[in-house]
Amino acid sequence: DAGLPGFAGLRQAILTALHGLVDAGTLRPEEVARMVIPTVGRTEKEFLAPFAPSGRFEGLSVEHLELFDAEDRFWSRYAADANAAALGAAWAGFARAAIFPTLTTALEGGPDSPRAGVFIGTLESAVAAHICGSPQQMTIPLATVVLVKQSKAR
Repeated sequence: DAGLPGFAGLRQAILTALHGLVDAGTLRPEEVARMVIPTVGRTEKEFLAPFAPSGRFEGLSVEHLELFDAEDRFWSRYAADANAAALGAAWAGFARAAIFPTLTTALEGGPDSPRAGVFIGTLESAVAAHICGSPQQMTIPLATVVLVKQSKAR
């Protein structure tokens, strides 16, 4: 609701790493320009919009909606052991699984190009190094939405 997206430190690490890959000649600027990090934060109003004005959509209504920040478990582990390398590796591994495959669609030749695997590995290492060098807790915005399906009247 404050208008700030989550995962700020991770997003910054990815952007810094991508620009570093451009500077190194590994990526072309136009490839980075086509890349999109596929995350969207929604406000309570945005979650409820499809149900306005009646409170129903296609027989569904929202019974419960809760927006909250999830625990950054990687940070909790870091707070206990101060292992910045493990923190960086954990977040970079998460990004590799959740975000990097989408980024490869912007590469010349796409995700099946021979460059894709090298790109992902290089990007993971760069993101891990960035987070390791500047450890910070991530804000992880989540929502719980409980929908109720109304029975059709007979």
